Amino acid sequence: MRAADTTIVLLYFATMIAVGAAYSRQMRSADMYFAGGKQLPWWLGGVSFIMSYVSAFSIILYSAMGYQYGMVALTLYWSTVPAVLLTTWLFAKRWRRAGVLTPTQFLEERFSSTVRQLFVWSGIPLKIIDESLKIVAIGIFVSAGMGVPAVHAMVMIGVTILVYSILGGLWAVVVTDFVQFILVAGGILLLLPLTYHAAGGWSNLVAHVPPEFFHIVHGPYSWAYAGSFLVLTSLSLSGNWSLIQKFYSARSDREAVQMGWLASVLFLLLPPVWILTGMLARAFMPVGGVDAQSVYAHLSAQLLPPAMLGLMVAALFAATMSVLSSGYNVMSAVLTLDVYQRLLRPQAQQKELVLVGRVITAVIGMVVLMIALAIRYYHWTIFDTMVAAFGFFLPPTVLPMLGGLLSRRLSTKGALAGFIGGFIFGGALLVYRSVAHPQNATQFQAISIVLPAVLTLLVLWCAAKWFPAKDEERARAVRFTDGLNAPMADSKGHVTNPAPIAGLVIGLLAVALIAVACVPLATGGSVTVLTLAMGVIFLLIGSALMATKWIWPSVEK
Repeated sequence: MRAADTTIVLLYFATMIAVGAAYSRQMRSADMYFAGGKQLPWWLGGVSFIMSYVSAFSIILYSAMGYQYGMVALTLYWSTVPAVLLTTWLFAKRWRRAGVLTPTQFLEERFSSTVRQLFVWSGIPLKIIDESLKIVAIGIFVSAGMGVPAVHAMVMIGVTILVYSILGGLWAVVVTDFVQFILVAGGILLLLPLTYHAAGGWSNLVAHVPPEFFHIVHGPYSWAYAGSFLVLTSLSLSGNWSLIQKFYSARSDREAVQMGWLASVLFLLLPPVWILTGMLARAFMPVGGVDAQSVYAHLSAQLLPPAMLGLMVAALFAATMSVLSSGYNVMSAVLTLDVYQRLLRPQAQQKELVLVGRVITAVIGMVVLMIALAIRYYHWTIFDTMVAAFGFFLPPTVLPMLGGLLSRRLSTKGALAGFIGGFIFGGALLVYRSVAHPQNATQFQAISIVLPAVLTLLVLWCAAKWFPAKDEERARAVRFTDGLNAPMADSKGHVTNPAPIAGLVIGLLAVALIAVACVPLATGGSVTVLTLAMGVIFLLIGSALMATKWIWPSVEK
């Protein structure tokens, strides 16, 4: 990698750690460390919502699918839009009104202590596997595009995330999410027109691909698969702890809903950018000449000018780090509050809980990194690994929990029955897949997503209908669900305006880009126009954010 690109990447890592250090002194309580003091504004929470889901995994995988199969990649990814809308409509206000600091905390009040612990320990493995896949994806990109060993890149990103997540808690996570969103948007928006030009325009692409390339479903990805993928996406979003955390950390019921609406718009607008980039690559990168999963890396290395390749590397690091830092923080919250405080140290002081949370964050980060290295070592396919893990874990760990938010009739035994039934169904499919090796793998993937979900829902419905909560359990369920239906007062408190910190980081990166663009002048060369233009754009964005220090000095609600 060129010296200019390396400079941008190293500066990016340094600023992320600096953000964590800036917020470390404010992390004096579990409420502040794990839920931001319930003071997240809608615009910051909405951007963090999407950045907690979009990673280098998403960009690399779906640009590769666009390269191989065309428009169907966008069909699959756009399943996030109705999924976010549905999740926001059903659960945004409910999560905030639950008054929790972890996604599983309400289960004891709604069901029992046993149910709470069961869902804590069953939910953690899925999150760890999911986060590990994100680290693997960034390793693939850096290895293919920049010639840096994948293991080195994976270790670098793992350590950096650990440092700023441990130091700054949720506020460091969401502020860095915003910075990373700007980087990702800038990087992918720049690469699209460059790829379009290299492809010779849309007409040249049409001449190089089969007609079905532009069909919204085709090949192995049928309408049935698209429908099953919508089920998977809806379960993933509605039960994703990192996304739930944004809802219950919002300043008000209204802002919790606004976070979801903003995320829906961003999910609609951003994915076409990197998927169309992958599709355009077919005009000058024939299938078979390059590994599909490394297409985005090769495009970046070939087309981006000095320093902009470093920006793209930083952007994909950014996307991955956003997902991982959110995941680390929420998993640490669950293990600290739902396990350590609830079972081991009920009288623990706030300072102790923050310290334990930081230690647990470090342990989680190391476990995730080790699993990622194992996936890389054994060459497991990341998409297949994701579908298999999600099909097995999601229905039993998500649906009973959501049922507790929506239904008064669901009893503790009913939730346990749904949990056990879902794992049995999912486990049976995993065993069948490993033993029988079904010929139509794509169709079997669709079945492995839908069938466990449908059967888990059926068990929960039967339990609620014929074996509902009774007596004291029924009264407890009614009290809890009535609380979810009643408006909750806005959070009170004082939080430092996060925009100037984000603006300062973006401004520093902008200055670095401008400096690199102008370096050739010293040797009689010409300015790198694209790099200079991107630097100026980032400088304007950073300056506008820093100006809010005088317009909006603090958040007081």
